[in-house]
Amino acid sequence: KPQDSCHSLRLSRFFFVVSHISLKLLVYTESISKAVRRANAMRTVSKQEEADKAKVGKQNSDEEESDEDDAIENELGVSQAAEADTENKVAEIVEKEIVGRGMIGLFTPLLVRIVSNEGGVFSSEVLMQSSTLALCKFMCISRSFCEKHLPLLFTALSNAPAKDVSLRANTVIALGDLAFRFPNEVEPYTPRLYACLR
Repeated sequence: KPQDSCHSLRLSRFFFVVSHISLKLLVYTESISKAVRRANAMRTVSKQEEADKAKVGKQNSDEEESDEDDAIENELGVSQAAEADTENKVAEIVEKEIVGRGMIGLFTPLLVRIVSNEGGVFSSEVLMQSSTLALCKFMCISRSFCEKHLPLLFTALSNAPAKDVSLRANTVIALGDLAFRFPNEVEPYTPRLYACLR
C-alpha cells in the first residue's frame, strides 16, 4: 500500500533541496552563458586586431580600406546577432526547462497546494516556511512562473499567522529579490508589498 502522508519535516527538507538545486541550475546556466559571451568577445577582438595589423601592413588605396572596414563592421554585426541568439537560447532553457518541463516542474503542483493551504490542512510552521521560500526561489528563476504565482505568494503572505515572523520576513526579502530580477512583474503588486511592511 502506498503511503499517503509524509512527515512535515521531511517534506520541508525536500522542498529546500529541490529549490536549492533549481537556483544552482540557474547559476550554472548563467555562468555558461557568460563563458560563451566572453569567448565570442575574445574572438571578435582577435579578428579586429588581425584586421588592424593587416591594415597597417598594407598601404592600399582608400577604396580597399573602406571595403575592409565594411567587412569588419558586418562581421561585428554578425557576432552581435550570434550573441543575442545565445542569450535567447539560455533564457529559453532557464524559462522552460529548469522549472517548466524538468524534474523540478513535477513537484510544482504539490508545492503550490501546500503554499495555498486551502482549508488549513497544513499546520506545520516549518513546512509553510520552507514551501513558501521554495516557491519564491522557483519564482526567481522563471519570469512566467513568477507572473503566474505572484498572486498566490501575496495571498500566502496576507494569510500568514501574525506570530510567524520568520515566514513574513523571508517572504518580504524574497519579494525584494523578485523585484530586482523581474521588476515589471512585481511592480503592480508594490502597494501590497508596502502594506505588508506596516
